[in-house]
Amino acid sequence: MLDLIGISKLVRSVLCVLILMISGAGYGYVEQLTRRLDDGSDSSLYNLHGPGLTLSFFTPECTWCKKQHRVLTELAVICRELNPVMVGINGNKVGYKQTLRRMSNTLPAIVAPQGLVAALPNLSVPRVIVIDSKWQIVTHLVGFSDAEMLLDILQQNNMCS
Repeated sequence: MLDLIGISKLVRSVLCVLILMISGAGYGYVEQLTRRLDDGSDSSLYNLHGPGLTLSFFTPECTWCKKQHRVLTELAVICRELNPVMVGINGNKVGYKQTLRRMSNTLPAIVAPQGLVAALPNLSVPRVIVIDSKWQIVTHLVGFSDAEMLLDILQQNNMCS
């Protein structure tokens, strides 16, 4: 159970990202083209968005990030409306690609746009940000999140039947 300090930190993190995403300056990174790590094409978060979007931040050699990837891969099968995206942060493209290859990644994967990196209160991973169809942040979780907790969040926000 979160203590008062933990809840305070969580609320500050969510508010920080939410304010930056809602502000006019924040939308710049949503449409900013970035190179996809999975297929090499150019894309943006806007192009990858669907009824539900999860941004799963990872770094090369992060074992908890690999576990988070497995959870999101499972949820993508259960929740057809969900579009999980792997977001590389704190690394380089070679390291990201090697990590994705080791994870047998089938999810869309990008390098974090600079505007998004600047909007984060810290660069801790694993991190999952769940965004609904109207670009509203549903939750911003830092640390490993198990399938049961994420599924509950997705179902409460009509992102999974």
